[in-house]
Amino acid sequence: MTTIQLSDLDPATAEKVRNGETIEVRDGEKTVARVVPAHDQAIEERIDELVRQGKARRGTGTLPDWFFTERPPKFEGSVLEQLLADRRKNDW
Repeated sequence: MTTIQLSDLDPATAEKVRNGETIEVRDGEKTVARVVPAHDQAIEERIDELVRQGKARRGTGTLPDWFFTERPPKFEGSVLEQLLADRRKNDW
């Protein structure tokens, strides 16, 4: 692993990461970042990982019949206010 000062970041550093090297970025004595090359990961693998971490849920793969035929509801005000009102109403 290479360590570099924040003030010394340059295009050569990016090239090292592209070539698979991990770079630790320091500001004086303090580590402020670690740049790690990303592994090529298929979308399904990434989704599986997010599901395992509890950051995503898998969909059912189908939409309800009414999804493409009903018009979306109209409301006044902010989307957030409407969402909160709907949650209170439906006791989610």
